[in-house]
Amino acid sequence: MNTTATHDRRLLEEAVPRALLRLALPVLASQALRLGYQWVDALWVRGLGVQATAAVTTSVFAMWCVYALNDLFGAGLSAYVSQLFGAGERERAGVAVRKALTASFAIGLGCALAGLVAARPLFAVMDPAGSVVEQGTLYLRVVLLGAPFVLTAMSGEVAMRAAGDTRTPLLVDLLSIVLNVVLAPLLIYGLGPFPALGLAGAAWATVVAQVVMFACYVVLALRRHPALPLAWQAPGHPVHLSGLLRVGVPAALIGILFSVVYMAFVRGASPYGEAAVAIVGVANRIEALQFILSLAVGYAAATLLGQALGAGDTPRAEAVLRVAQRWSLVIASVMTLVLLVAPRLLLAMFTRDPALLEIGVPYLRVLALAVVATGIEIVTAEAVMGSGHTREISLIYTVVSLLRIPLAFWAPRWGGSGVLGIAWLITITCVVRAIVLVGWTARGTWKRGLARELRGEGVAPEAGASG
Repeated sequence: MNTTATHDRRLLEEAVPRALLRLALPVLASQALRLGYQWVDALWVRGLGVQATAAVTTSVFAMWCVYALNDLFGAGLSAYVSQLFGAGERERAGVAVRKALTASFAIGLGCALAGLVAARPLFAVMDPAGSVVEQGTLYLRVVLLGAPFVLTAMSGEVAMRAAGDTRTPLLVDLLSIVLNVVLAPLLIYGLGPFPALGLAGAAWATVVAQVVMFACYVVLALRRHPALPLAWQAPGHPVHLSGLLRVGVPAALIGILFSVVYMAFVRGASPYGEAAVAIVGVANRIEALQFILSLAVGYAAATLLGQALGAGDTPRAEAVLRVAQRWSLVIASVMTLVLLVAPRLLLAMFTRDPALLEIGVPYLRVLALAVVATGIEIVTAEAVMGSGHTREISLIYTVVSLLRIPLAFWAPRWGGSGVLGIAWLITITCVVRAIVLVGWTARGTWKRGLARELRGEGVAPEAGASG
């Protein structure tokens, strides 16, 4: 217990750049491995043709929606745990963790059942031309069977990260992705005693790996890992699921609308052929390189910022945000150069199709123009979410997303630009959104944290347990 207390104080006293780097590096590795789930399937199935590649890469947009639903409780869990740890209230953090894990499994179970019914209609909406409906439906139905396990594991990772442990989730992700890498070719192409399941084999490999990930967090919880506290009740102001939802609903709305927007992009690209459909998904996977770099810094910053606010150290929270924004500027500048100079090399990892390469090179170069804005935006939003102030951030993202949906159908027709019009739409709206978000953050209203929700400030004192 003394070791844990020392570790907690270290996050509150260590120099911000050093603490941010120490937390961010394992998060970056974990996010890279998470991206590996999607890349492994996309890379292995490219031998099955463009339709299989499109099925895998566009299914990701539906999975985003599933992951966003988990933010209903996951975003609140991050803010609650980080601030409660910062205040030294581990037992109340344990109540929040227990309730969030239970809710995540229930959400995942619902998504798995819904996928059996909704996968085909969803792909029919995204791709009315029908070029990827059959294979997309097959892949998505199987992958969604893993939803209860991956969502619960994701919440376990959120809790541990908010508590200040980013290394243990990395080890869990490493085990899971290695298993996926090994199983995918065996089940896709039927090597050795394994059956040749084709595209479905890629999906089953992912599901098995996710079940193993879930099992790891179960073991950690049963062994009472210090960064994964579980409690049925705790003294102090009660911790309710409704409190997690107040923080999480706005955050979840961001992710859900983001998924809907990209489905609209696929629909807008559909009249221009399967290569146009595929590039929307493939380019997004390439963009994810920069996304996970910024996300790693943002997640680490959210932990430090939340714990600083929980401890009442507002100047430290401000310093965390400033350092994270500076780092994101450097990272995004490097990625911009990579996208401008080597787009064909990046595309070649996913496809050998000449039509897809011809469309993809200019598409990626247009997206490169927004990378710096996107990097600063991601880091700022994720860091400030550690304060629990998600409503204003959600409003900014929601307005932009609602504008993007109708524009997704108009942009390809503008000047006969085709799918390149979608790239310009993404770029322009990303720059505008980043400017507005950074401007709001500068107002500083997020510095209040969750004092009312966590400590009952401004409400009548309550006695009893946090059950």
